[in-house]
Amino acid sequence: MKPNSVSSVLLACVVLGSPCTLAANEESVHHWAQQQEAAGRLSGAAVASIRGDDIAVRGFGRRGPDDATPPDAWTQFQFGSITKVFTNLLLAEMVDAGMVKTTDTLGELMPQGFAPRNRAVASISLRALSTHTSGLPRLPANLDLSSMLDPYASYDAAALQAGLTIARDRQPLGSFYAYSNFGLGTLGYLLGRVSGDGYVVALHQRVIAPLGLQHTRFAPAANAATAFVGGKPVTPWSFQDSLAGAGALWGSAEDLGRLVQAYLGSHEHELAHPLDADLKVQDVKAGAFEVTPVWHVARADGKPIYWHNGGTAGFWSFVGFRPDQQRGIAILVSGDADPTAAGLAALGHVAPQAEASAADAGLFGQYQLTEQFGIGVFELSGALVAQATGQPSLAIHAVGDDWYAYGDVDASLRFQRSEGQVMGLELAQGGQLHEAKRVADVAAVMARKPTLDATASQSGVSLDAAQLEQYVGTFGFAPGVELSVRRSGEGIEAQLTGQSWFPVFARASDRFFYKVVEAELQFERDAEGKVVAVVLHQGGIEQRAARLP
Repeated sequence: MKPNSVSSVLLACVVLGSPCTLAANEESVHHWAQQQEAAGRLSGAAVASIRGDDIAVRGFGRRGPDDATPPDAWTQFQFGSITKVFTNLLLAEMVDAGMVKTTDTLGELMPQGFAPRNRAVASISLRALSTHTSGLPRLPANLDLSSMLDPYASYDAAALQAGLTIARDRQPLGSFYAYSNFGLGTLGYLLGRVSGDGYVVALHQRVIAPLGLQHTRFAPAANAATAFVGGKPVTPWSFQDSLAGAGALWGSAEDLGRLVQAYLGSHEHELAHPLDADLKVQDVKAGAFEVTPVWHVARADGKPIYWHNGGTAGFWSFVGFRPDQQRGIAILVSGDADPTAAGLAALGHVAPQAEASAADAGLFGQYQLTEQFGIGVFELSGALVAQATGQPSLAIHAVGDDWYAYGDVDASLRFQRSEGQVMGLELAQGGQLHEAKRVADVAAVMARKPTLDATASQSGVSLDAAQLEQYVGTFGFAPGVELSVRRSGEGIEAQLTGQSWFPVFARASDRFFYKVVEAELQFERDAEGKVVAVVLHQGGIEQRAARLP
């Protein structure tokens, strides 16, 4: 994710549900955690298994670099986006109290003088914000992402108002499901304004305290786990009240267990609104999942699994439950291991195959804005996506006649036709329109020949384990910005500071490319043949990093 500009459009148990089945499912998560720890992707973790009125918590790894004690039931981790569950509970409580209605809009609740350039932004309802159907992008366009060390720290109320003012400028707003930190952060901010004391105070008084959660708060306590990225401790993210509703909470596995028990009916609480209402599926198309006013929904044998996950710098989280089996699971991690798939699988979910997209194939192709910058449009895993030079592919959503909006960034594409045939497009971003001619019927990234396998290049050069091991190490671009390379299965994968691990594939000896982004790594050797540096080729820019000791 980069700042908003033309060159950064991103940015032996047979019966299902029997005790032995449940125990096996829980053990699968424990096994997953042990595997992740052995692989160096997990520094510490706490796994809570919830069955009716019982919560069993098991810790893995260590709390921090100077504390080898495994996390316990009360060790705090940053929840990340599980905070959104609490924000939506705050909305439900305030609706029940008559303080707001789900139909209330931004225009009605923002400070006096709020005048968005796109007037439709003022009509966004609280319900749309809570269900990720507001049309707002994942992140505000004015969020400074030049450093990912703590990107939300300085984003205050004034920045939020400015971000809403310029949102979807010269673009249709649309109404489609697109997961949005911007939207849920805005929801929390608005609820805090209505309550009068701000989001943090409102959430504690109206949700956290009534639920009886003792270790859920907005700052880490002395027993908190340390954030780890790439095996190194990092500074956890911080939030101001403006976007705190999107991901600021810290809490324990035991507290998430209590939250689940509230829905299973085995934990007494003082929330006023009926929790059954939180489990009602909404008329929202969210890909392979469904949504309720509070939760995302997966299915196992036709039965609902209510869940949410999260991730911030050095932390990952998952919580989910099945009312039909009176059980749930919560997983909190410090490190690089996302527990979502393990958590859903433990609850019986089997990921469905992606459905074929109904996208207009006439849109597919390569569009060129400048000599160095273009956009490829194609279908990927059942979704219509666009991929800009040097950037990952991002889903786009139909919002009007030949208008398609990105969900991840504040930008849209308007395809231009002549006699029904697509001849080009306009990129709308930052209040500006940029034209691009269609130069090919197939996106450039899709025209690339596939590799033979993870250890072979396009020309058939095979790299054995000893050769691959030569690339393993850490390379420094600048202070605090490093590229780490490690073995993974039959190949290697790379990680930039603050980002996830991604596999890279050999094009030739010393040359590897990513599939998730249009970028390549070229390793350099000294006179003795030792790998001493790497050059990252991305978006027409080359950046060299020397190998670190």
